[in-house]
Amino acid sequence: MISDRSAVYRALFLILGCVCYRLLGGLHPDWLPNISPMIAVALVGAVYLPRTWGWLVGPAALLLSDAAFLTVNQRVSGHMLTWWTGASLAFYVLVGLLGMALARNRTLLRIAAGSILCSVIFYVIANTFAWWGGSAASSNPGYAPTLGGWWQANTIGLPGWQPTWTFLRNGILGDLFFAFVLVAIFDRELLLHPVRPVPRASASF
Repeated sequence: MISDRSAVYRALFLILGCVCYRLLGGLHPDWLPNISPMIAVALVGAVYLPRTWGWLVGPAALLLSDAAFLTVNQRVSGHMLTWWTGASLAFYVLVGLLGMALARNRTLLRIAAGSILCSVIFYVIANTFAWWGGSAASSNPGYAPTLGGWWQANTIGLPGWQPTWTFLRNGILGDLFFAFVLVAIFDRELLLHPVRPVPRASASF
């Protein structure tokens, strides 16, 4: 059972961690390609924070980290950011709702499976946007506006670039890593007994 104040501190810790990581990643984009704590924060945060607002931690972290990133990087396209931010917000709301569902009867295996599922969904959404933007470009389109072009965007990507499936690999490993780190911080007992279901504490928030 955690108090209201402790829950708020946990939420601030998660959000500020995402902001700092995003700024660091913007300064050094080659260090950790396609590895981010965002999905883990949205998922695990919703598992361990109050049901009334815990699912909002992911969207809040996304908006604040985007705002901080844009403050130091003025070269990002505002038009594409509007579309991508809207889709990302909807995605992280769904991740939070999944975390709420896992919180009712959580195990380490279920959290790991939820993390992998979210990684795959985010990967497909991101590459679909890349395919859509590339195929819609009138000059030098990146992908053909066909199902084959969409499949290419989700598998091998464009010639001369790293295959897109490697980003899925990095995303899954990174999301699992951050999820386990957060579980280790918030619930060591679950790491010691990963199979036994741990029901959510029935506290009033």
